[in-house]
Amino acid sequence: MLISKVPEIDQSVSIADIRDDIAARALHMLELVRATMLEPYPRKHPPTFTAANIAAMCGFDKQRMKYLTTKHGLPTGTQTGAGRAKLFSLEETLTWIKATTNRVQRRTGIRGRVTAFANFKGGVAKTSTSVSVAQKLTLFGRKVLLIDGDPQGSATQLCGYAPDAEIADVDTLLPLIYGDESDLRYAVRQTYWKNLDLIPACNALQDAEYAIPSHILADTRFEFWNIIKYGLAPLLDEYDVVIIDTPPALSYLTTNVLMAADAIIMPLPPEALDFASSTQFWQMFAEVAGRLPHAEDKRYDFVNIFMTKVRPFEASKGVQGWIRKAYGDRVFPLHVPDSKVQHAALGALSTVYDQKRLDVDSDGETRMTGEQYERLKAPLDALSEFIDDQFCRVWSTEMEATA
Repeated sequence: MLISKVPEIDQSVSIADIRDDIAARALHMLELVRATMLEPYPRKHPPTFTAANIAAMCGFDKQRMKYLTTKHGLPTGTQTGAGRAKLFSLEETLTWIKATTNRVQRRTGIRGRVTAFANFKGGVAKTSTSVSVAQKLTLFGRKVLLIDGDPQGSATQLCGYAPDAEIADVDTLLPLIYGDESDLRYAVRQTYWKNLDLIPACNALQDAEYAIPSHILADTRFEFWNIIKYGLAPLLDEYDVVIIDTPPALSYLTTNVLMAADAIIMPLPPEALDFASSTQFWQMFAEVAGRLPHAEDKRYDFVNIFMTKVRPFEASKGVQGWIRKAYGDRVFPLHVPDSKVQHAALGALSTVYDQKRLDVDSDGETRMTGEQYERLKAPLDALSEFIDDQFCRVWSTEMEATA
């Protein structure tokens, strides 16, 4: 029996093919997707809030709003139609929060604090968690700086900018790493979300992994682990909290971020491989950091594990048990469920704080209920409040010591 010969097709791919065909086509498609999802610049818009939302965030009864509006001259909101509730812009909402908050306020001369979100692996909801926490912290009245330390630029995307298409290497951490800049003020830009500024990232940021070893070869005394710490220090008088999203690797960049941080949050899905990877991360970081000068003096305000993408399966529950036994009280008590709502938000290049209602199903027939939305948002609210509470405690202690 004759077997017809399958025509040979050349499947070989050169670096030039990857650059000119695969990468170019993928980037073009991403631009088309962005064009259909997002409006022209500034593309993304902050959410609006009702009087009930503001009352809940500020911790008073909605009935007091009229009195407080008159007493403090606060925004009255905008009527969107006959019989509809008034809506408040994000800026108006932040004005209410600032005027009525009972939270400890950082005093001039007391520096802001830095939180790193880190994990060896990708796909653990590290970026979505870090951006969500940054947004929520502004709703506590904080001025927040978000630093995208991942060359993939996902946090930059969530803040409304297109990495590579809009962000050049000079807009990222690279000039600081090259030694062309002494601090990070040059890279700070505003976002669509008031009181949330961004230092963006793009693919070129991966050059840091080559630039830093070059510095070490040129000067054996070069403090390669303190580049970001020194570059960030002058900005800590201007920001209450700095949130840094790291690459999914224990790289030179990640080491720099962790050594600059006052706190570390590890988003961790309760899956066996993710758990195993997390143990390796801490071991390797301890070994690397332990060899650095004055390592014994480094103290973190807190280090916590935050479970994400939690699925309601027995296997997942088993791994949750491993995580709690391994990390004890460092495991945050609430977790983010694996949710179609979360996937829908990220698919729209948004977080759960950007929109209050998202389609649950891809066919658009089922809408998320308020209960579903709150169930997804509550763990992020609680984590943000925990972070803010810890920093309030630190600020109070430092202010008492300098009084």
